[in-house]
Amino acid sequence: MFNKINFPPYKGGAGRVLLALVLLLSSCSLYRKYGDTPEVPSNVMGDVSNQGDTASLGAVSWRQLFTDPQLQDLIEKAWTNNTDVKAAQLSIEQAQNDLTVARLGYLPTLSFEPSGTLNRFNGVGVHSYVIPVKASWQLNIFGQVTSRKRQAKARAQLAADYRQAVMVNLAANIASAYYTLVMYDHELDILRQTLGVWEESLESMRTLYEEGLYQSPAVYRMEASLSAVKSGIVEVEEDIVTTEAVLCRLLSDGPHHIARASFGAFSMPEQINVGIPLQLLKARPDVRQAVRNMEIAYYDTQQARQSFYPDLNINGILGWSNGQGTVNPAQFLAEAAASLAQPLFNQGKIRARYKNARAEQEKVRLQYVQTLLNAGNEVYRYLHDCQKAEKKAVYIADCVRALNESYLGTRELMNYGTNTYLEVLTAQEDLLSTQITEVQNRNDGIQALINLYTALGGF
Repeated sequence: MFNKINFPPYKGGAGRVLLALVLLLSSCSLYRKYGDTPEVPSNVMGDVSNQGDTASLGAVSWRQLFTDPQLQDLIEKAWTNNTDVKAAQLSIEQAQNDLTVARLGYLPTLSFEPSGTLNRFNGVGVHSYVIPVKASWQLNIFGQVTSRKRQAKARAQLAADYRQAVMVNLAANIASAYYTLVMYDHELDILRQTLGVWEESLESMRTLYEEGLYQSPAVYRMEASLSAVKSGIVEVEEDIVTTEAVLCRLLSDGPHHIARASFGAFSMPEQINVGIPLQLLKARPDVRQAVRNMEIAYYDTQQARQSFYPDLNINGILGWSNGQGTVNPAQFLAEAAASLAQPLFNQGKIRARYKNARAEQEKVRLQYVQTLLNAGNEVYRYLHDCQKAEKKAVYIADCVRALNESYLGTRELMNYGTNTYLEVLTAQEDLLSTQITEVQNRNDGIQALINLYTALGGF
């Protein structure tokens, strides 16, 4: 019978010392969870933050902000079909698998390793076999397994934050392209209406020219202006096709027409509250990713510190063996051993790893600060863009009304023979130019609002 069980000799005093050491280490910094609260710079968003209001535009549901049902359907379709979102979801699943492995690190490793040998001495065969189940268990005395598990959990959360960032950017791009199409449609309507009016005017001018009431330069000027409008129509139609193709690509779909609402279906919020800077920390995916990276770097440093301490492993074997016998009777085999590996000198690699981990932790902290500053800068710029578009809209609307009255008045005076047709044509061109500017400013305001909503962690 081959039974072997090896344990280090037990001594009561040494056991109590070891137990006290374990209890002491369990409460020391080797087991400490990441819990640092990064400081948020007070001026991260400049002078636009509203310190008295914890509500924020970024906290508004995207369905409340973008109420167009066709746009909502496009965003949901993109979240379902977009390949980047699917790839991000697979990254989450991979990180979850790594987390499962890290959690199982508390359990022993089991393996089935049967082996056999056959030797011959002076014509006599000697064969033996071992059919064991081997076990190896790393005790988590110095927190190595715990740090790996916590780091794997942070990586899984980082993958989820990355997926959220992909979805936010995708939804923002969908909304931007959608409203750009709406603005192109409105611009196209203005150009086509202008084309119809100007074609009638050109026919009238040609008739008057043939009767000798107008000179040829006025007719040629009108023909040139009419050709410019036709060229503008072709350009806008091409912009619509290009933008629809971009939107279809975001949907991971082939190019096709995109159904959309008419101009005027979207309204800007009456009041935009940005909220306190902490909202950025809670809402923006890239800020959350920066926090996760600090957590991961923290546990890298923890593991580097834990490398200075010994690894305690318990190994065991349980199975059957025949030793070196020739009759091959099945004999029970049991073996257990504990090993303690204390690093003494490893060419300075352990200390270098710890120093590098500390340096990396500081680099990641600086990246977090820069991420906050970038986020605050975006909020500052996009909020002012929204406010600028709103202020300009009032003046441009007044300008459109004034130019429209000017055009009607100039045309009326021409009928009485007071003004020339060139003056009427100039009034028409000025009116068209200002109408196009009004549409573009409207689009600029919508794009700024989408950017601001995204900068505050919306969607």
